[in-house]
Amino acid sequence: MRYLVCILFSVAVIAFAFHYTKPLPNLNTKEEFLPKANYVRYIAAGNEVTVSGLFWIRGLIDLGESYLSGNEFTYLAHVGNLSTELDSLFYTPYSVVGCVTSTNASDTADFTVMRRALRVYPDDWRLAIYFALRLANGPTHNNAEAAEVMKPFSTSSDTTIPLHIKTIYRTFELGSMQTELAIQTILEDCLNPQYRSLGGSFYPKTMRVLHRTYADPESEEIRIIIEKVMNRKMNPNYAYKRLLELKSDKEIGDIIKLSR
Repeated sequence: MRYLVCILFSVAVIAFAFHYTKPLPNLNTKEEFLPKANYVRYIAAGNEVTVSGLFWIRGLIDLGESYLSGNEFTYLAHVGNLSTELDSLFYTPYSVVGCVTSTNASDTADFTVMRRALRVYPDDWRLAIYFALRLANGPTHNNAEAAEVMKPFSTSSDTTIPLHIKTIYRTFELGSMQTELAIQTILEDCLNPQYRSLGGSFYPKTMRVLHRTYADPESEEIRIIIEKVMNRKMNPNYAYKRLLELKSDKEIGDIIKLSR
C-alpha cells in the first residue's frame, strides 16, 4: 500500500508539472523548458521508465503540432536525450531521432542520443546508418567517424543487412581521403571481384571525389574510364593519371589557396 501511495504521488506531481508547464518557446531551438535528468530522477521516485515515456509522448505531441502549424521543430533530439537518459533501453527515441533529424541540421544534440544508441544497441545497423549519414553530411562532415561506425557491419553475419549497407563504409572512407588516395581506392575496388555487383556506384563516387557534376563535359569521359577499368579494357595506371587530370578546377583552386 505504501508503494502504491508513492507511485500515485509521483504521477500526480508529474501531471501537475505537465499541466502548469510554460508554453513551448517560439524560438527555432530552445530546450530550456526541459528539466535535467538528475532532477527528474528525484521526482520520479524510482519510476524513471514511466517518466521517460511521458516526456517522449510530450515530445511527439509537439512534433505533430509543428507539422500541423508549419513551424519548424528542432528540439526533438533534446527530448530524446532526456528520455534515453532516464531509460537507456527505450528504443523508440533512438529510432525516431535518427530518422526525423535532417542530415544537415546545425544543432548536434542528436549526436549524444545516437552515440548512446550505438552503445546500447551496437548490432542495430539501422541506428548506425542514421548516425553515419548524419556525421558525414552534418556540420562536422566527419566521414572518418562515419566509416568507423559502419565498418563493423561489413563483416556481420546478420543476413538482413543489405549488401550496399555492408559496403557503405567504403564511401565514407573515400570522403575522408585526399583525392589521389580516393581515386586509387576506387580503381582497386573496380578490379575487386568482391565488389562486382556494386559496379554502378563507382562512377558516382568518382564524380564526387573529383568534385564534378553530371552536367560537366568531362563526366562522360569519367564514366567511360571507370567502365573500361571494370571490364579490364584500360590500364589502371593510365586511368589513375587521367582521372587526376580531370579534377574540378574548383578543387585545384582550393588546393592552391591552402598551399599559400
